[in-house]
Amino acid sequence: MIDRYDLPVTAASPAALEAYDRAVHGLLGWDAHALTLFRAATDADPGLALAHAGAGVCLFLEERFDEARAAVETARTAAADQTARERGHVEAVALLLTGKPADAERAMREHLEAYPRDLMVLQRLYFMWFWQGRFPEMLELTGRLCRHYAGDSFMPGLHAFALEQGGRCDEAVRVAAAALRRNERDAWAVHAFAHAVYELAAFETGLARLPAAIHSCQHLGWFKNHLIWHLTLMHLSRGDYARALGLSRAVFERAPSSIPGDLHDSISLLWRLALCGIDVSDRWPPFADIASERLARPGLLAFHVAHLAMALAGGGEWTAAERQASLLRERVHKDRSGMIGGTVLPLVEGIHAFGRGDYRRAADLVEPVRGRFIALGGSRAQRDVFEDTLLEACFRAGDTDRAERLLTERVARRPDYQWVTRK
Repeated sequence: MIDRYDLPVTAASPAALEAYDRAVHGLLGWDAHALTLFRAATDADPGLALAHAGAGVCLFLEERFDEARAAVETARTAAADQTARERGHVEAVALLLTGKPADAERAMREHLEAYPRDLMVLQRLYFMWFWQGRFPEMLELTGRLCRHYAGDSFMPGLHAFALEQGGRCDEAVRVAAAALRRNERDAWAVHAFAHAVYELAAFETGLARLPAAIHSCQHLGWFKNHLIWHLTLMHLSRGDYARALGLSRAVFERAPSSIPGDLHDSISLLWRLALCGIDVSDRWPPFADIASERLARPGLLAFHVAHLAMALAGGGEWTAAERQASLLRERVHKDRSGMIGGTVLPLVEGIHAFGRGDYRRAADLVEPVRGRFIALGGSRAQRDVFEDTLLEACFRAGDTDRAERLLTERVARRPDYQWVTRK
């Protein structure tokens, strides 16, 4: 049979194929029920290998790693006598979910050369590069393959975000808006639009248009909170700290979450509020507790590690903070990439120093790795929290020469209220 992207699928019935198509649409659109949809497809056809692979992706994103690995092994078995497209798709996903990113990347690249409309594989490669800070490659990928997706919204949404990360914000706004005209529930297109107007400092435009766009995305899980986080940044950047505080309490603090995406946003927002001079010291404990519990987890993203450091420093959990630094020091000599010793450890130690009030040490630790922040992954807007920590450390340390130099660069890029008022 043929799926909605004109690709072959071995399915027991049209109903099983329809269930699979709904599940793929759900995963591409950040639907909170994507796992349920994939399981409905495997219930309809236990031999539908692609649906087992899709369930594995959903389980992996929920950090249910053992279940994710079991799902892709089931997919591998089922795909063994199916089409080359299905075998390639399953193997690429399986390599990613079983902790072999370099092999997964190679398999995904090869697969997309043969099947450029396999958007689920493309999306996984795109997000793997996102967490490696490889934004030029993301943009090249979407730019090259967009022509295969006439009438689709998900691919232009992916392309719009890559354009924004490449500094082509005006173009990103147009592409995201076109995607949303095709599908107002395309959460990633909403996300790309939010990023682009934010980088353009069009805060009023963002505040006028984002609430309705977010409201259209009622099908989302934690990613809806991430869209609200972007709305909160708009308020923060135009100086409406009261509104930002209110959204932080209502959305991120009411039920502190250990889901990585939620946790990043919660921690980052509190830290940014503190950088603006707002006392949030009594609001750190639940996030510091979550951070303390996650320190020894294997395979943590560098971006995640840095946010855990902020939660520990904000909450004054110095025993846990020292444990975090010790764990990183132990890993330095095993890390062939040099990323831990060259970027992550000095940034974490700088964040800890900032939390202790040792602002000059914080600036001295963080500034040398500033040019490598991109390798932490995350978007420009997300990584700004590290830049802003360095800048605020310089101000608080009384290092006016360094502060003025960094401030000039920061305001030239985007004139946030916090920094414009310091000039």
